[in-house]
Amino acid sequence: MKKPDLRTRSTGGGFGTALTPFLRWSPAVVFLLAAGAADLQAQDEEASRQVTLEILEGRDRSLSAYPFAYYTPETEFAFGAGGIVTFYTSRVDRILRPSKATVSGYYSTRGQYSFSQETELYFDENNLLIQLPFSFGSFVDKYWGAGNQAQDVPGVNYDVNVVELGVVVEGATPLEGFARDGIVYRGSYRDITDVKENPFLTDETVGLEGGFTSGFGFDLVDDSRDATFYPTDGGYHRLYFVWYAPVFGSDYRYNQVEVDLREYMSLGHGQVLAFQLYGDMVFGDPPFYELPALGGGSLMRGYYQGRYRDVNYIAGQMEYRSPRWWRLSAVGFAGIGDVFGNSGSDVSFSRIKPSWGGGLRFLFDQTQGINLRMDVGFGRDGSSGVYFGLEEAF
Repeated sequence: MKKPDLRTRSTGGGFGTALTPFLRWSPAVVFLLAAGAADLQAQDEEASRQVTLEILEGRDRSLSAYPFAYYTPETEFAFGAGGIVTFYTSRVDRILRPSKATVSGYYSTRGQYSFSQETELYFDENNLLIQLPFSFGSFVDKYWGAGNQAQDVPGVNYDVNVVELGVVVEGATPLEGFARDGIVYRGSYRDITDVKENPFLTDETVGLEGGFTSGFGFDLVDDSRDATFYPTDGGYHRLYFVWYAPVFGSDYRYNQVEVDLREYMSLGHGQVLAFQLYGDMVFGDPPFYELPALGGGSLMRGYYQGRYRDVNYIAGQMEYRSPRWWRLSAVGFAGIGDVFGNSGSDVSFSRIKPSWGGGLRFLFDQTQGINLRMDVGFGRDGSSGVYFGLEEAF
């Protein structure tokens, strides 16, 4: 008896016959599919090219400036101006952030003056960043002594001449979790010309004679913000360390560690919520004017910068940024912070300083989203401050 053949056999009505027409026309089908794919690819490339051209065509140099005037008992009437120039270091790098140069200065009727500038340059798809801050001035500063219980007493003014210089060069880093790392230099010279009747500036005060501070260090940065001047998403995280020593020309020996963590969240319809956690610590024997200082126009608004000083400073804040109407918008902010010594004995929840307030924004540069801002901040014991400037507080 013949064994059955278990192999698949082809018959006239089988699958092979059904494929015959397709195989006959397959060259034409393949040609049409390839032509369609090539046309889609060409359309995608053309669309991408148009987007690139639109991005690059919008990269014009921009210059914005504004005048200002104010009055304080220390300066009397002061008149000044500020401005910003934005530009790009490459015309073909699509993801490159805009570089900037900002300047600000004033002169008062009491002969006081101050000038500051900051240059920030992005290269190589944001893998290389160079920062060059520089400032000088002759003005009245204040010192209430160290500690978070420093009393608000009269006569805390002193006259000082200041020159400050910084250099930061950051490049791409292989460290996971960070975008860049870099070398940091910071130097300053202070000449304290008159301590007036300040009771906290005595012969035992470190830094009373002024002098040079000069230090080198490094930083690590992770920057995922969707924009430089007005971020609505992403974060900016920076760890910063500088070693000040006589080998670098410093008259003082100490170390500084700074941590700056920022996050931005879009709430939709032009609303943004921004958060910041900041820490500044020094170790060694810094001059009194280099102790971490609570207050100012960026963090803990409502306190004079330096109202409280000590070797450790920690603060946090959040800010709500409203949608724009025409070129106007508003913000509301709140924060807490404090300074304390190394022993920790003066750390207390009852001494933590609050900060709150609000402000207005005027869209100064529509291309880059740069705002001219005015904030009013409030703090403990009736302290307050009014702040003007370019760009956001953080």
